Amino acid sequence: MRGLGVPLLALALSSAPHVGAAPQVELTPAWAGWSRPGRATEVAVQVRADATTRGAIEIASGAQSARAPVNLAAGESLRLEVPVASAESLEVTIDLDGAPRESRAQALSLSESPLLGLALASGEAARIEGFHSVPLVPADLPRGTAAYASMDALVLDAATLRALDPGQLGALIGHAAACGRIALVAPDAGAWRVLEGAAGCGARMLVSGDTLDAALRRLEDSLASPAAAPPSASDLAALLRPEPTAWPRIVAALVAFFGIAALAVAFTASPAVLLLVPLLASAFLAALLHSWEPRPRLVVWAEAEPSARVAQYQAWHSMSGVARRRLDVPVLAGLAAPRACDRQRAVQLAVDPARAQPVTASFDSRLFEPVALCYSGHFPVMRALSVTPLDGDRLEVRNQGTLAWPAGQFLAGGSVQELPALNPGASATLSLADGQAPRDDATRAALARTPYDGYALLWSLQLDAVADAPAGAVAWLLVPVAGQT
Repeated sequence: MRGLGVPLLALALSSAPHVGAAPQVELTPAWAGWSRPGRATEVAVQVRADATTRGAIEIASGAQSARAPVNLAAGESLRLEVPVASAESLEVTIDLDGAPRESRAQALSLSESPLLGLALASGEAARIEGFHSVPLVPADLPRGTAAYASMDALVLDAATLRALDPGQLGALIGHAAACGRIALVAPDAGAWRVLEGAAGCGARMLVSGDTLDAALRRLEDSLASPAAAPPSASDLAALLRPEPTAWPRIVAALVAFFGIAALAVAFTASPAVLLLVPLLASAFLAALLHSWEPRPRLVVWAEAEPSARVAQYQAWHSMSGVARRRLDVPVLAGLAAPRACDRQRAVQLAVDPARAQPVTASFDSRLFEPVALCYSGHFPVMRALSVTPLDGDRLEVRNQGTLAWPAGQFLAGGSVQELPALNPGASATLSLADGQAPRDDATRAALARTPYDGYALLWSLQLDAVADAPAGAVAWLLVPVAGQT
């Protein structure tokens, strides 16, 4: 029997659970850790595990945080790019099986001066007056377009472009579409065509040069042409007013309560009944408040220049709480760069590791208190047009593109008039005398963003690309046109 001891011990050891080293977690901020106050950036999270690992990693920046679950089999690894608001120090909480709960502080370098990113394989130094230069390697560039908010200008050479992975290239193209200021040094012809075709603001913010000095000179020249400021919540305040969807139901419940109370007082003098009625009514009202789901509201406002191939949009996804509780707002998959509209408002974004995208935003809500998620991004558009003054107060609006337009509205001189649908090459002659005062909040907001002594065209948009948009969502596209001098 003694001879069986060694084989039995070996069998027991082989069948025991394998205990490997603790999971390894690496945090790498984009842009070599540089950003600017009030901007957004990105932190890459790399998790490696020798054994089955479950848990979560949370990165907090002030009142806002992002939480990603971790579920790895033995030998697997996970990489996530987590969008975060810029702060001097990010609080990172790592809670994984097989390792003690850990808290880390991830420092960022915040610059008060505009940042100039230099992603040059040659390692050459360069500077622009008033900018702080940051040397970068390809791994420093983010995979989310929102993180480009950290950089005010970027210089890349052909070797760096070739070293970017598909995620980084997609983010760079998105940055160009959002009118990001980019200078390319001796770019490949194919790379230039792709970026130029995607660039917003008429590609004025995208420049190139055969040498670094030439690219920098053109980048400095482009500083004289600032990008148009995107609309803010104050610009579109009338469109963003929350709808009082819960109030009518609350009023109806209160009317019913007072009616029942009046009947109870009229038909009984029993103290037990008179005490029971308000208690039951209060419990019923509380149950209603917790059972009523808040009705979300989505407003999308997009703008594009004449002949532009992309439009930039801002979106506001809001709802009001109907009780004091945790309110989970689904992040709309068809919209980009989700974030809390109020930077001081506590919110937690839940990140899906499979999609590497936020899927839910959680707020602490109170009765009738509105909460809102903001989005920004771009989409393809084809509204090439011209506005030509004719004799008197007449104007010719021409569709110079290859796609037909739907009917819209024409804005000029503080007035609005209907614009008919136009086929490619077709035109419409309008008279400024036919303009009328704006009749709705959308046209009033559009007039406020119409160039002085210029014009604008406004169309209502269908949100087909946002499959999970709430019912009643509204969207508009505005094309401002400078007046001829």
